[in-house]
Amino acid sequence: MIDGANGLLPIIVFDSDHNWNDMRKLAEPHLDEAGQHRLETALKMTVKAVAVERHYIDKDYRDTFSNFHSKKFNTPDSRCIRLHFFAESISRADVRDAGKLQKHYIGYSIIRPTRPNAVGRTLLDPNRLHYVNGTMCVCEERPSVQGVELKVKGFPFISQDADVTVCAQSALWMLLRYFSNKYPVYREMYPFQIAQLTKDYSIGRIVPSGGLTNWQMSEVTRQLGFSPLIYSRDDHKEIFDHLLYTYIESGIPILAFVPGHVVVAFGHCSDYKKSLPPGSEPMFTSHFNTSYVINDDNGVPYQLLRDGEHGLATASRLAVTDVWGFTVPLPEKVYLPAEHFQVRVKHLLFETEFGIKHCSPPLEKERLVLRLFLTSNHAFKRHLDRRGMGHDTARDVYANMPLPHFIWVCEISTAAAFAEHQILGEVIWDATRNAFEFGGWIALHYPEVLLVDQGAALNAVEHAVKRFDLKNFQKYPLFRSNLKEVWHPI
Repeated sequence: MIDGANGLLPIIVFDSDHNWNDMRKLAEPHLDEAGQHRLETALKMTVKAVAVERHYIDKDYRDTFSNFHSKKFNTPDSRCIRLHFFAESISRADVRDAGKLQKHYIGYSIIRPTRPNAVGRTLLDPNRLHYVNGTMCVCEERPSVQGVELKVKGFPFISQDADVTVCAQSALWMLLRYFSNKYPVYREMYPFQIAQLTKDYSIGRIVPSGGLTNWQMSEVTRQLGFSPLIYSRDDHKEIFDHLLYTYIESGIPILAFVPGHVVVAFGHCSDYKKSLPPGSEPMFTSHFNTSYVINDDNGVPYQLLRDGEHGLATASRLAVTDVWGFTVPLPEKVYLPAEHFQVRVKHLLFETEFGIKHCSPPLEKERLVLRLFLTSNHAFKRHLDRRGMGHDTARDVYANMPLPHFIWVCEISTAAAFAEHQILGEVIWDATRNAFEFGGWIALHYPEVLLVDQGAALNAVEHAVKRFDLKNFQKYPLFRSNLKEVWHPI
């Protein structure tokens, strides 16, 4: 059924008489067969209806149109089409029913009059997509349909237009739009603005773009208030994949570099029942990782980056081993990188008087699983009541304890407990320290005892350690605020 084919908001409901080809005709000439194929690949199992919003003025495309496309002899249209996707059929009368629209809303995609790629700014709810699995970073937007405001959570996607945005600018746009949607401290950036940020250290013209190097992309993030770190597989060898996982586990999308290309990695999939290798050494949770969730401007949103084929049309053509480097846009106040925290926390747990051997002998007999991540003081404390922290005393002490804006956390668990998403304690570390400062830990939480370095917490002489004995301790849920969990059977 097609309602209002000649109007400003035609609605198509897929049935025996109408399909994606008919939807493309409603969105012509902006939407071409290649764009239709990309959307259909991602949405055909989910979408039952589409509202085609004509004459849409898109802020991102208008930025590139004003600064580039309008200067060409063959000038494309200055307006776009916005497609709104729904999981059930809707009618014209439903457009005024915010409750029904929201209930079935999957998200939107901007269709630009650009070639070879027409798919512009796109935000889709991964919970509504049959092929998406994993835990991932998500942000929220509030699009409207004829004045009716809706909400959608997901990770931003855009394809390159091959002029102002090639893969580098597209990846930067996706990463930066996530941060500006999620955190008010980061300003919204448009594609041509991103390109202009490289003008002082580029060789040759800015547009049409010939791409950017990894250090140029890192410099863009630095100019926008981040403190980027660049990692390469050659320099970090055995721990490269572990570091990539750790930063994503911290809720930080990263720019992942593969030969001749760059993608945004913002989630991961794990098999928590994966067997541990022989030995008694503690294992990091990166051991359980099976793949990463990425946005590749050449594909569809939420592809899986993994090693080995699994026969899905929505799988990435790339493999994890193709990633030779990555840039992590750390917040400005994070001075301690993941690899240095890992060394320091292992030393604390296994080689000091505050370690497991002296403070929690039963844990010493277990094969431990350690989970490392970065988070904010606010996020950590916001979930204290829900998690319980294993003991009322631990919860109350954490609630009252001064913490820096960002903290590194090492959760302590066993293989059996972690398979149930449960932990037995954690280490809290000051992320504003550097790798060479003495001390750094603020709290050490074991099943039997909570140790707090009041000197570190109160900006005084360190190792003024206060001990809180814990009785009737219980396992409690691991911290889940950094990433949103999405699972569908495949």
